[in-house]
Amino acid sequence: MSLDRIDIEGTFNFRDIGGSPTSAGESSVGKGKVFRSDGIAQLTDRSRADIRALGISTVVDLRDVGERSKLPDALEGLDVEHIELPIFDDHFFPEKQLSREEMQKAAEATGMDLSDRSLSKIYELMISHFGTRLAKAIDVVAQSCEGGVVFHCSAGKDRTGMVAAFILALLGVGRHEILEDYAITSQHLSGGFLENIIRNFADAGISGNLAETATAAPPELMAKILDSIDAEYGENGVEAYLLEHGMDPASPDKLREQLLTSADREEAVRD
Repeated sequence: MSLDRIDIEGTFNFRDIGGSPTSAGESSVGKGKVFRSDGIAQLTDRSRADIRALGISTVVDLRDVGERSKLPDALEGLDVEHIELPIFDDHFFPEKQLSREEMQKAAEATGMDLSDRSLSKIYELMISHFGTRLAKAIDVVAQSCEGGVVFHCSAGKDRTGMVAAFILALLGVGRHEILEDYAITSQHLSGGFLENIIRNFADAGISGNLAETATAAPPELMAKILDSIDAEYGENGVEAYLLEHGMDPASPDKLREQLLTSADREEAVRD
């Protein structure tokens, strides 16, 4: 599994999702096509050159408008398709910070209590209210992965982590490897990221327990989410969940066709 971060200046958690074997052991997820990252608002000329060298032609921004407007992706000079696909559908971090009264009205109208920014609540809301957005993200990655794609949010661990976990599950990667890929984020964000993200979040009007929500990636939380999906939807729970929420039925096969590499082929490439 490719758990090491890629040294892209201005980022802390830029990684290739490839490298994991499938549960069957007959293939693995190929590298060099699908990448995940934290925010890319502070890219430099050097890091843009590095992204160009990776062959990335599509950038998918999973953040809400309140995050994007304060910290837009720094893609100047890159020939990429830039797709804004807010997983929280601009509800969690709206363009204008809501007052307590406005948040209460929004909760009554939508059934979402947005005042609770704990990790468990964030994931619960993501799965219960934004399945259509997660399904759309999977479709976009499936359509873009042949030409190289990176998807990202602010920390590259919750929205990005869920999309990555779903992609790996659709590719047949085992639970242990999925959780390992998710949890490694905590190590990558343990350096200067917290100070940086607290400043960025403050600029965007975002408050809360940032030490936890910005850097923690407890594997038991992701395991709980995946277990709950399997319990409700069956053995192929992630695929069934995404299909129910509007994923293109062709997307899993597109991902497998583009990203799975046989062991024999990998050996031939190394030789």
